[in-house]
Amino acid sequence: MIREASVAGGKAGYTESSPELEQWLARHVAQGFGADALVLSMLRSGYDDAFARRAVAAAFGGGIAPASRDKQAPARAAAPQAKAVAGAASGPSARPAAYVADGGDRQVPILFRLASPQIRLYQQLLSAEECDALVALSRGRLARSPVVNPDTGDENLIDARTSMGAMFQVGEHALIERIEARIAAVTGVPAEHGEGLQILNYKPGGEYQPHFDFFNPQRPGEARQLTVGGQRIATLVIYLNTPEAGGATAFPRVGLEVAPVKGNAVYFSYLLPDGALDERTLHAGLPVAAGEKWIATKWLRERPYRSEG
Repeated sequence: MIREASVAGGKAGYTESSPELEQWLARHVAQGFGADALVLSMLRSGYDDAFARRAVAAAFGGGIAPASRDKQAPARAAAPQAKAVAGAASGPSARPAAYVADGGDRQVPILFRLASPQIRLYQQLLSAEECDALVALSRGRLARSPVVNPDTGDENLIDARTSMGAMFQVGEHALIERIEARIAAVTGVPAEHGEGLQILNYKPGGEYQPHFDFFNPQRPGEARQLTVGGQRIATLVIYLNTPEAGGATAFPRVGLEVAPVKGNAVYFSYLLPDGALDERTLHAGLPVAAGEKWIATKWLRERPYRSEG
């Protein structure tokens, strides 16, 4: 498959079509997503503006849908900013629309948003039952969690990361497919751009010391990772239980700690508008002081992702 690089407004964009992209567009058109929302989602995933508009037009049968269609399905494919969602709950106890994201099958409150770096905390992205089901699915395949060796690209075990993990393929299970669709809706990043969902378990004392999730293209081992979907652009960490004590996600360069609360999820983006990587997203999984900690991690790429091999 050929991919061309185009320049629009001085910034390169991707003009690669793929069966995955076409399927994503067709599925979201069928679900009632508006043309503008789909174009915006593609732009923020790194596609060229003209290409995105042509692809969306083709998905609508050759013509962009009328404005009325967008009003019927407002911004379900919301871009990473997760701005206002029309049709949010009303009444004296309702949250302002700007603090609710549309997950497709549910409205997801946003507890806080940090603009720079981009960090958001979603409340109850997953139900308690979904959290328990993910934990149950992973128990039979837990193994010590590796990290990518920056020089060789191999996966190695290191003392800085002490969790046990289980990796699932994209859409491997009906539950995972439903969760991935919800993640795509609230982040605006197509499900096809996501790596497989990783379930991690930390016992008392378990931690992941400060690190970046993006790849350093200057290190040969990490550069190898860029060939299978481009750079990582964002991370979503979902808390599958509430530890008795400890286990927060810390961002030391911005002085932020996110408490691990079952069902909640913290999202952070590290690709800046000029293409640079935001090193303020240095983060750590603080030691679990009591009990255990279960999380699900979703890494999002700038292009459709495919695993090696």
